[in-house]
Amino acid sequence: MCVTSVACRAHRATRTVVNSSASDARILVVDDQDDVRQMLVTALELDGYVVDQAANAVDGLNRLRQARYNLVLSDYAMPGDTGAWMLNEASRLNLLGGATAVIITAHPLMPGTADVTVITKPIDLDSFLTQIRELVGVADGGSDSTQSPAEEFTESAMSRDQPRCHEDYLVDLVLYVSAASPASIQARRNLERLLSRFEPGQVRWTVRDLEREPLAGEEDRIAFTPTLVKRFPEPRMWVLGNLREADILADMLRVCGVESKE
Repeated sequence: MCVTSVACRAHRATRTVVNSSASDARILVVDDQDDVRQMLVTALELDGYVVDQAANAVDGLNRLRQARYNLVLSDYAMPGDTGAWMLNEASRLNLLGGATAVIITAHPLMPGTADVTVITKPIDLDSFLTQIRELVGVADGGSDSTQSPAEEFTESAMSRDQPRCHEDYLVDLVLYVSAASPASIQARRNLERLLSRFEPGQVRWTVRDLEREPLAGEEDRIAFTPTLVKRFPEPRMWVLGNLREADILADMLRVCGVESKE
């Protein structure tokens, strides 16, 4: 996976660190999928938290033996033991130390999570960070995004005159959104503005609304909306947030050989 500095800088441009008290909060992220785990870590670190990570339930339990956390975020379904098993075992061994436990999952049925906060995937990025602040008791510094009315995320406008196969385009982009999210609306607008600066026909792009198509992001392992994925050319690249920092994305397109109108 390539979350890289592009994703980090693009997300940083959409937010400011909430306040200095966030730096006192320590969070453990447990997820077996490297790309999803890294996206969670990136989003939390950019919001000012100290974040440790583990790739499975056993490693997560060992982390809890070594340190104390304000919040433990765990995927539910992982190879071997589940996130619920890890949290129940940590509670039995008195390892949580008052930490808030959260399960992040796309699974509708999860035994053993009755006393655990559950966040379902895909996650709206701004709503997720607001919820995390509430759980760890950090004041919400707000987002610099402005509220916008919900818009229809139809594919008709974007599919017109778009190239259809790799021989016809240089870059393939997919923007994953939640239609009612102001950040998702801004991301689409910012992407449209960016692509208007380049010669048409070089970039194929589509928008997938995960509220309508909950499973559409599985191939790209989407944990947050909005997320832009550069599928082609390899390597794939994930960019989190509302895509306000257009120059970073423009540089990415130029590196891929896309010619600008300027």
